[in-house]
Order: sequence, then C-alpha cells, then structure tokens
Amino acid sequence: MKGPKYASVSVETPAREHPLDQAGIFSKLFFGWAQPLLRLGNERQLHPDDVWPLQPENQCGVVGRLFEPAFTQSRSILWTMLSLFGWQWLVVGLMQMLAVVASFFGPYVLQQIVSSMETDSFDVNWSLLLIASLVAVRILAALLATHSSMQAQLIVIKVTSALQHLLFQKSLRLDAASRRTKSTGEISNLFLSDIPTIVYFSTQFNQLWILPLQVVLTLVMLYNLIGWSTFVGAGTILVMMAANNVMARALQQGFSALTKLKDTRMKAVNEVFGAIQIIKFNAWEEKFADKLHMGRLAELRTLLTIFIWNSVGICLAYLGPTLVTIASFATYTLVQHETLSASKLFTALNLFAMLKNPFIVFSFIVGDAMRSLVSIRRLMAFLDLDEKPTDNVLTPSTIGEAKLKTYAKHDVVVALDDVTIGWDDTKPLFEKLTLTIQRGELVVIHGAVGEGKSSLCAALLGEMDKFNGSIFVGGRVAYFAQQPWIQNLTIRENILFGKPYDRVKYNRVIDACALTKDLTLFPAG
Repeated sequence: MKGPKYASVSVETPAREHPLDQAGIFSKLFFGWAQPLLRLGNERQLHPDDVWPLQPENQCGVVGRLFEPAFTQSRSILWTMLSLFGWQWLVVGLMQMLAVVASFFGPYVLQQIVSSMETDSFDVNWSLLLIASLVAVRILAALLATHSSMQAQLIVIKVTSALQHLLFQKSLRLDAASRRTKSTGEISNLFLSDIPTIVYFSTQFNQLWILPLQVVLTLVMLYNLIGWSTFVGAGTILVMMAANNVMARALQQGFSALTKLKDTRMKAVNEVFGAIQIIKFNAWEEKFADKLHMGRLAELRTLLTIFIWNSVGICLAYLGPTLVTIASFATYTLVQHETLSASKLFTALNLFAMLKNPFIVFSFIVGDAMRSLVSIRRLMAFLDLDEKPTDNVLTPSTIGEAKLKTYAKHDVVVALDDVTIGWDDTKPLFEKLTLTIQRGELVVIHGAVGEGKSSLCAALLGEMDKFNGSIFVGGRVAYFAQQPWIQNLTIRENILFGKPYDRVKYNRVIDACALTKDLTLFPAG
C-alpha cells in the first residue's frame, strides 16, 4: 500500500557558547566562569537547559570520529587511548606531581622551625617567612590539585564518549551470527560495568608512577634525617610491595571469574523474562528461581573471595607505614645508637605519615588496574566479533556513480534489485526480490505471520546475509521494532528522543501518529 507523501520539518538548535571559551586568565585560574551557574543552582533547582553545551572538542561526535579510525588502525583500546589522550594524561600527571612535591615543603618548614627552637639562635622573622612561604605553597598545591582534577574529568568525558561510541557502532555492525552469540544483558554489562571501570581507572592512571615517586622522595628526606636506618624501612616497603603483588594477582583472577559469572546470571535473567509466560503457565517458577539463586550464590562466593583479598590489602596498607616507622626508629636507636632529637623525631613522624597515603591508595590503584585490564579484554572480545559486509546495503557514498544518477533521476531512495538474502549463508529466505521506493512515499508491507515482513526490514538494515543483487538506501534510517520499549522520561521526551522541542513539528507528529485522542485521556492531557 502506498499513501500520501510526508515531508520532514527541520529544527535548528540555537547555538550557545561555553563560558570557558570567553573567560579571562583569572576567571580560568579561580573558576570564576562557573559562578553564575553555581549562584543559579543556589537559588533554584537546575534544569537541563541551564547547563552549557559541551565544548566541541569534548562532544561525542568529534571524539568518536577521532577515536574510531585510530582504533581500527591499531586494534588496541589502550594504545588508542594513549595516542589520542596521552599528552593530556601527561599534563594532568605533571600537575599532580607538582602538587605532591609541594607537600614536602611542610616537613621541611617543621624541621627548620623545631631545629631553630632547639638552639639559642631562634629567628622569629625567618620563622614567619617560612610559615608565609608554606601558606603560598599550599595555595599553589590546591590550585594544581583542582585544575588537575578538572582536566582529569574532561578526559573522563572523552574516554566515556569514545568507548560508548565504539561499542554502539560495533553493535550496529554485528552480523547475524555474532548477534546470536551475545545477549542483550552481556552487551548492557559492557556499557554499564566495563566502560565505567576503564573510565574510573583513567582518572587514577598517573598514580601508578606518582605514588612510587612520592615514596622515593619521602625516603630521600628520611635518609637525610636518620641515615641508613631508612633502608631498613625501605626493605620493609619491598616486602609489603611483594605482598601487594600477590594480592593483585589474586584480585585479577577473582574479577575475571566474577565478570563471567555476572554474564551467565544476566543471560539467565533475560531468558526468564523472555519466557515468563511459559514459565508461569507450566508452574516452573521454583525451578527457574533455583537456577537464578545458584548463579547468584556462585557470584557471591567469588565476591567473598575478592572482599577477603581486599581486606588483606587494606590491612597491609594501614600496617605498612607503622611497620616501616618501627623498623627505622628501632634500628636508628638500638643499632646505630643515635639519639632522636625533637626536630628529627617530629619531622620523621611527619614523613612516615606521608608514606601512609601511597600505601593505602596504591593497593586500590592496583586493584582498579586489574579490573580495568579485565574490562579491556572483555571489550576487545566484543569488538573482535565478525561484522556484516559493508556492501550489504549501498549508500550514496558507496554506490557507483552511474547507478546513483539513475536513482536520483527517478527520485528513488530505497531500491532492492534482484536480491537473494537469508538469515545464514546456507539457506536463502528471499530470492530475486525487487522493490523501489521513491522519496516521500508512505509504504506499508502487509502479510500473514511468518511471511518475512520483519526480515525485509532487517534486509534494509543490512542485518541479513546477501547472496546476490544489490540493496540501496539513500538516506538516514529510523527503525522501530515490534518489541515495545520506552525511556524513563516523560511522554514528550520519549517522542522528541533528544531533539529540541518545536511546537509546530511536535503537533504534526502527534497528528500523523493519531495520538491526539490518546493524549487527552491522560490526567494532564
């Protein structure tokens, strides 16, 4: 059936600039450009329209166009991220390193003031100058920390957009055989679990070298205070690091097993929801509930193992600085027979306290790194699946020039020419199928159940195996399958689907879909 022609109504999105693009140097330094939004949020609840649009370099479309070809060339997620965002990580790392180096000025000031108080030559002016310098250094460290945090979050936006874009495009290109190997739950886990894991570690990436550097600087300052007794503490640190290495391997194995169990459980849950009517009809609730319970029980056992190893890591993290302090002071006083002065004692205690954070954080960073590696492997396993051939559906950019001119002359936007297709490469479903649709036509395909209506739509999407012939689609495609689904949004937002609201176009769409009467039945209709 062919009906009247419909034309689309285009809506231009009003352009808005990000205030950071127009901000001055002091506004950027002290985040003054964000004050209007903060004041507005203090006065009332913020709405999506109140928030500025992303800067062009941070938008998903721009990042995706850079990331996808780079990944196609390297076939490595890690290498692609390093090649595109490595310099930004380096800048963030340098700012974080300078903030760490600035933190060592505090123990130096403490040592100088206490040392001068131990003698008769206490200089008040010099002490005040040291304190003023410490305040200035602390302010500088705070600015470095906040700006590095902001830049790290910008990297998070880019990495998230890049990975989600990559997975979304891959899911659209999977061939029929690959689709059967991956359930919706497994693909959802990649988006909801694995990508956030990788993204979170990307914010902590620089800590892998900054924390060891912090430990080395602390040990150097301790050596200047208590001599070779510091190496006894360093030996204790090496023992603790070896224990951390054992813990990291155990965590990696645990997280790898946990992700497999999660996929198995999600697959079982999807099967139950997909066949819930049959299960209820045959009274199989208890049997399938037991199956889900056993899957969850296996997952909880693995989680318990992971939590035990995490607890061991936390104990090592908190015990580490204490053991290092005891070993170093005991060696200094009992073996070297030296006396701990007040300046050495308080400064050394301050430095040993600074060792606590690297120990605690490093164990978590190692665990995050192991989880991230597991997630990267899972993403790569999905990205390495077979794709449907690119010539399944021809577009204006891939079809021959002569054929394109012929279609353009007759205003053809969809054409099937002597096509033989099927759901696998052994058995065709349609043979020598020919169909032509002109621009603006409304076409309805009708028939009995099982006659191939949905398969024809799938062929236009390129999701079926093509044996011969050609399929041409000369525009963008919107596909609404028979399975109903809605977003957790208002009715208007579900209809707009992310597009800006235009009253004229919205009412025309409502009228074309015969929804006017339905909307009047709602309470706020």
